[in-house]
Amino acid sequence: MKKLFFLLCLIFSFSLYAQTADEDIKASKGGISEIPAAKRPKAIDKEKAAKAAEKDESEKDYENKSNTIKYGIPSEISSLIDELIKNDDPRFTEEIYDVFQVSKNTVIKQKVLNYFKQQEDPCLEDYAVEVLNDPYEEKGDLVKACFQYVSTVKTKEAVPAVLSLIESENDSYFNDAIATIGEIGGPSEAMFLVEYLEREDLSDAQRQTLMRTCGKMHAIQTWDKMVEIAEDEDENLYVRMYAAEALGLMEKKESVPVLTSLFSENDPNLRQYVIKGLSHFPDVIEAQETVMQGIRDEHWRVRQEAIKTAKENKMTDSIPYLIYRAKNDSEKVIKDEAYNSIAALNSSEGNDFLITQIKDKKVGDATKKKIVEVLLKEGNAGEKEILELAEECLKDDKRKDLRYAIGKELAKYENAAYEDICLKYLASKDSTTQSLGLDIYKINKFNSAETTMRTIYADKKANSGVKNRIKKMLGIEDDAVVE
Repeated sequence: MKKLFFLLCLIFSFSLYAQTADEDIKASKGGISEIPAAKRPKAIDKEKAAKAAEKDESEKDYENKSNTIKYGIPSEISSLIDELIKNDDPRFTEEIYDVFQVSKNTVIKQKVLNYFKQQEDPCLEDYAVEVLNDPYEEKGDLVKACFQYVSTVKTKEAVPAVLSLIESENDSYFNDAIATIGEIGGPSEAMFLVEYLEREDLSDAQRQTLMRTCGKMHAIQTWDKMVEIAEDEDENLYVRMYAAEALGLMEKKESVPVLTSLFSENDPNLRQYVIKGLSHFPDVIEAQETVMQGIRDEHWRVRQEAIKTAKENKMTDSIPYLIYRAKNDSEKVIKDEAYNSIAALNSSEGNDFLITQIKDKKVGDATKKKIVEVLLKEGNAGEKEILELAEECLKDDKRKDLRYAIGKELAKYENAAYEDICLKYLASKDSTTQSLGLDIYKINKFNSAETTMRTIYADKKANSGVKNRIKKMLGIEDDAVVE
């Protein structure tokens, strides 16, 4: 009897919990968000700071940038913040934060939000949430920056304000609000979107956005609805496409047979998004087989998507298909995508093919340029052959374009093996080639190159732009002004 009583109590408790949980899920509604507490920027990432410092042209660069932020006019500050974002430079977070607090310039505020978004620093959450609570008097670009900022730093406090903007009469906020919920929302917000899908007043564009967000949130609650939409031949094509992608994003294995069936449809756009969906199932044979079919698809967009998926999912079995496409495809974009994937997959068969292309005299320099780019990016093979090719181009002024292209790629990477080629670029009589040699030196700081650089600086016939760069790099402090 006691056991029975205990069991009934347990069942009742569970039912009550489930009911409460269900009510909690349904309770998500829009409203005014609570403003997070104000805070200073987080500690600077020392590794990022060191990398950024390497890009300084001189020892005074840091001081000059700091002074620009503190005392510069808005256009100067704006340009500098763009540069700091480009270089992922975190060294000036305190100065930039202080400028933000006193500036009335909306462009500056937008740029600073983007800066701290990149740093994933939540120090401006209070401001961003306050704007989203009442965005109607603010400029559109600033509001968009606030949406993107809270999305990146995962500001949960912003949820009520964002939900309110989804249902706002101002449609301009809809897409940004939906995308933001996709980043910061939870189960209750997913249920909100499920219910929202049933609205009849939604435009096709709004439904497309909802499709993608439901997928991104892994909103399994919407799975049946997504299948229904994806399979409906009378539905808007783009809505079907995003529904197919969402089925993949949910990572529910039951999606695979649905998607593989959809791949037989005539519209290439739908097939492309089927491949996007299947890309989330790298361990399912049926999905892999369909991706392989995609590499051979009649439409180039489908082939492109399948080739990308083969790379992302490390499908080494696709190498023969990729080599064939690199050799024979009629579309340059597909050839380039194939080279990217072959290099990334790092198989002996694929690397041998790429190296053969570099060495083959019949292969054009435009193709060799692309192969050099992908091999250096991956760093798995071909270094010796690329350096040999660079030397060939240094001796042949008819191949300057390839020489320049190789120099630009070499200048992206720190590598002791580049010392000799750096010296040879610097020794060239061509000023563009010399400048590329300086680019290679800048990231590698080869001691052996400094003698050559000083020789160039002392040469009255040398290019003035090259000489000025050397002066900055070596910190030459003389009174001579290079004209």
